[in-house]
Amino acid sequence: MKILSFGEVMLRLTVPEHMLLEQSDTVRMSTVGTGVNLLGSLSHLGYQTKILTQVPDNSLGKKVAADLRKLGISDECVEYSGNHLGSFFVELGYGSRPERVIYQDRLTSSFCQAEPDEYDFEAMLEDVDYVHICGITLSLTNKTRTAALKLAEMAQRMRKTVCFDFNYRIGLNEDTSHSVMKERYEEILPYVDVAFGSIRDLTDLLDYPDIGAQHIFKHFMDDFDIEYFAGSNLGQKDSKKCFEGFIYHEGELYRSKPREVDVLDRIGGRDAFASGIITGLIEHWDYDSMLQFAVANAVMTQEAMNDVPIFDKNDIFDYIQCDGKNDLIGY
Repeated sequence: MKILSFGEVMLRLTVPEHMLLEQSDTVRMSTVGTGVNLLGSLSHLGYQTKILTQVPDNSLGKKVAADLRKLGISDECVEYSGNHLGSFFVELGYGSRPERVIYQDRLTSSFCQAEPDEYDFEAMLEDVDYVHICGITLSLTNKTRTAALKLAEMAQRMRKTVCFDFNYRIGLNEDTSHSVMKERYEEILPYVDVAFGSIRDLTDLLDYPDIGAQHIFKHFMDDFDIEYFAGSNLGQKDSKKCFEGFIYHEGELYRSKPREVDVLDRIGGRDAFASGIITGLIEHWDYDSMLQFAVANAVMTQEAMNDVPIFDKNDIFDYIQCDGKNDLIGY
């Protein structure tokens, strides 16, 4: 089983030791992004993965490609152009202080400036089974939007399973009207088989009336002929942070039980959840098992540093078996 993801690769610069950026003279550098996080997890779960993206044609681009290979992600579809990579700083939260992300200019990155015609989508899709497209591509540039739509159309025509993550960011769309963003999402959704998002994506972005989750999900799935809709939430229960997820399929809504999480680094949790759901679909697990696995992967990821989940199936099954209460693993 092989999975291809289309999206931006970014450079994450993490301020160490839970300090604020203003307090530190050093940062820790890592290669991340929705596609990187998802594929890095899936490669550790035993699947072949490759990412379709553009990186700078310089030493920074070579460093990114090396990092991808280290995560088990093939760089055969990584193309080199331009000289800029999008980046962001992360201040880790602590106690009641939330985690904070500070983006630098990403719209002039190699990925955002690449022409859609530079990608040979048909050749890159030939040997893959699943395709993942990050919704952020709809919010970046006309070039990334056009490329994402062309890829989705081609993938559906070639009978690939198309996964799409809403990943709607208000901060990236402050100068774009609600109606325009709604139209962009509605344009790509007919090509999607598996969608990842939240009820807020459907009510606030696509304007579905708030008539209850199950009814909203049914209308959404019927309107766009989507087979699965899954999502997750990090919330509070009894003054403790908990992570939970759901999946909707053929009129049935399945929910996980909330699992307590002691957040070390929350970025990447939803990507870990998505990789767990894709794993369950590939392996034809029942929905309760699928959700249990996906939530466990997400919790473990948020209790580790950095965006990319690096847990294998045995790690996750061991976690589930001991209900997250194993203090020591011996080898």
